[in-house]
Amino acid sequence: MSDFSISFSEVKSNQQYNSLKSKTEAQSLSDVSIFSADNNPDNAPKTLTKEELKTQKKQQKAEAKAERKRIANTPDGVIQGGKQGSTAGDCWLLAEMNSMSKTDWGKKALKEAITTDDEGNFTVHFKGINKDIKITKKEFEKAQKNSDYSSGDADALLLEIAVERHFSETNLNNGSIKGNDLAGEDSLQYLLTGKKGRQTNQSHEMEILLKAMGKNPENNNGISATYIYHDNNPDNAGDMDHAMSIQRVILDDKGNIDKVVVLDSYHPEKTQELSYKTFINNVKLFGYVTTPEEKSK
Repeated sequence: MSDFSISFSEVKSNQQYNSLKSKTEAQSLSDVSIFSADNNPDNAPKTLTKEELKTQKKQQKAEAKAERKRIANTPDGVIQGGKQGSTAGDCWLLAEMNSMSKTDWGKKALKEAITTDDEGNFTVHFKGINKDIKITKKEFEKAQKNSDYSSGDADALLLEIAVERHFSETNLNNGSIKGNDLAGEDSLQYLLTGKKGRQTNQSHEMEILLKAMGKNPENNNGISATYIYHDNNPDNAGDMDHAMSIQRVILDDKGNIDKVVVLDSYHPEKTQELSYKTFINNVKLFGYVTTPEEKSK
């Protein structure tokens, strides 16, 4: 069916319709000069020459490069990248960032977390524990050159630095950012909102949560979910437990779980679709946080 259709019930008679059509065409032709540069009464898109196409592609590449540079150097409250570093061991943290960014409350919390002063220094505010972490511009730039940290997204890197410092100052997780649970007082969700969440390895509980996420894919029903599986892929970091974020759940026509869309912080540029069977067989631990209640002021 065409995207554009005419209801003839709105036209009083064929004669009136044809008369209107003739007048419209005559007016359209009179508006186009035979000396027009493009002589294109239908406003069809102009065909570009090879040189124009080359210039256009070059401009697009330059714009994309500039945007990548902006994202890497300027926090904007949006997680859109953040490739995991080589040895930091904080896949759990990047997974939590990526899962939060798929919920409305998570987007809000991430948007409010980082501020920049006039000198280019940063403050990461952990609303859940009412604590500020100050990060100088020099410290941020030094971390950008350290391959242990994530790369490609200023927001991700600043949160990474702030969480690491908080762990060290309070001796959480033995003072190390390397390796951690998926919920609790040392989770990013808790630090930014005050809600601890829960961990489970029960397939029935996971199924209930995943179905709920699938029923509202725009916001994942307010559920920020991550999971751990055993990764023996040599292309990543070797034989280890690795945390991933759940981006979306796809249900079939009967409302059952068909696929689970996940994101690996080693490859943040693309998601993966796993069959539900594959997901359940691989998952070792499932962590989730539901929508935090707004605290009364």
